[in-house]
Amino acid sequence: MENARLAEEYQRKLISAEAAAGLVQSGMSIFLGISANMAHIVDKHLARRKDELRDVNVQTSLDTSEHEFLKADPEGKVFKWHSGFFLHSVRNQVAARGCGVYWAQSWHLAPGVIREQSQKDISFIVTAPMDAHGYFNFGLSVTELQAFCEVSKKIVVVVKEDMPVVCGGQEEAIHISKVDHIVEDREFKTFCLPTVPVKEEDRMIAHNIVSAGLIGDGTTLQIGIGGLPNSVLDALVDAGVHHLGIHSEMLTDKMYDLIEAGVVDNTRKKVDRYKSTFSFCLGSRRLYDFLDRNPMFASYPVDYVNNPLIIAQQPRMFSLNTTMQVDLMGQVASEQVGGERPRQISGTGGQLDFVMGTMLSHDRAGVSVLALYSQYKGRSRIVPILEKGTNVTVPRSLVDYVATEWGLVRSRGLSINERAQALIRIAHPDHREALMRQAVDAGFVPYRHTAGDKLPRGVINCRD
Repeated sequence: MENARLAEEYQRKLISAEAAAGLVQSGMSIFLGISANMAHIVDKHLARRKDELRDVNVQTSLDTSEHEFLKADPEGKVFKWHSGFFLHSVRNQVAARGCGVYWAQSWHLAPGVIREQSQKDISFIVTAPMDAHGYFNFGLSVTELQAFCEVSKKIVVVVKEDMPVVCGGQEEAIHISKVDHIVEDREFKTFCLPTVPVKEEDRMIAHNIVSAGLIGDGTTLQIGIGGLPNSVLDALVDAGVHHLGIHSEMLTDKMYDLIEAGVVDNTRKKVDRYKSTFSFCLGSRRLYDFLDRNPMFASYPVDYVNNPLIIAQQPRMFSLNTTMQVDLMGQVASEQVGGERPRQISGTGGQLDFVMGTMLSHDRAGVSVLALYSQYKGRSRIVPILEKGTNVTVPRSLVDYVATEWGLVRSRGLSINERAQALIRIAHPDHREALMRQAVDAGFVPYRHTAGDKLPRGVINCRD
């Protein structure tokens, strides 16, 4: 009887993607999705309605591909778009519209801000197929989806047959009784992340980090996306460390490799023991199939995974994130390029959350590393002072370790003088002399390091 009732309710609420897009009216505020849970099939039909609509506010995050509504309305005359984090696919649109399209939040605060300050007319929520109990699992992205559901006048679930069902700690599913309409998407496959190429610089930075002993037996890992994080995870397979844990906003293929290799078993974690915990996943179909209904994983919203007070409870918490620029005072800029018209490149995400979480570690063994290439197109990424319009993602007072391919510095506890000299030591050799002159001129280095060949204070390792 229960199955028959649920099936009847399902059929009653089932509509086409075109009809779902037709629910959007002028002046509405809608949520279209996040990461691998983006409602592409609704986006397709919504774009075709551009001439019928006006002043539609569209919110997204972690945009994995360029949206059709952006292509249809490049100047934003109809669709007023905001996103919480930008990936490469939409950076041209961000540059054209300006950094004002960015929804700025430290990510662990986002669900609370949504619940307290937001209201959506419609949220389009991509899910796995309904289970026997009437629940639609959020699959690869728990993040803040439940919060959007709670503040929406209408909820439309977009069902994907290939979306894995992910075991959850909380807020990982929605019941059909809470859903207004159902769309079945048989056109768009769930997004898989292309393989990220690894550069020699990535391997060099990874060696600087791993050889310093910052990751040991029982360490809990948060590591981001890209060639550098992948290189660090690759290095751990041969580093002889054991009993690692995962507590990370993002789950990736390389983390799966560590599980397969027996390096990660989550036995030393203090919270969610025996579980690899995360908030969203981007990777290959191989990873998604392994994740499907696998009880060794637990997905949570970001106000849990990224909460610094939860992060602080994990043993030997290690956090690695990449950045774009560091200035000689230690300020870290990871998301916005300055100038008269600043460009938002990505977003704050959880970088500051995990920096704070490691700093607050209960066992006082937390480590945060912010890594960057020493130069880009011949220009140093370690700079005297951040350019006007550049946003500070991590303030100098919270920065722990900084790594480049030329070395590793522990910034915490250093004076500005010591910090500047240490950072210059791991800058690209072609820029060190100029950086030192600029540091002296700016008053950052009133006292030069003169102790022979001894490394400046704070330099853990370096190469020339």
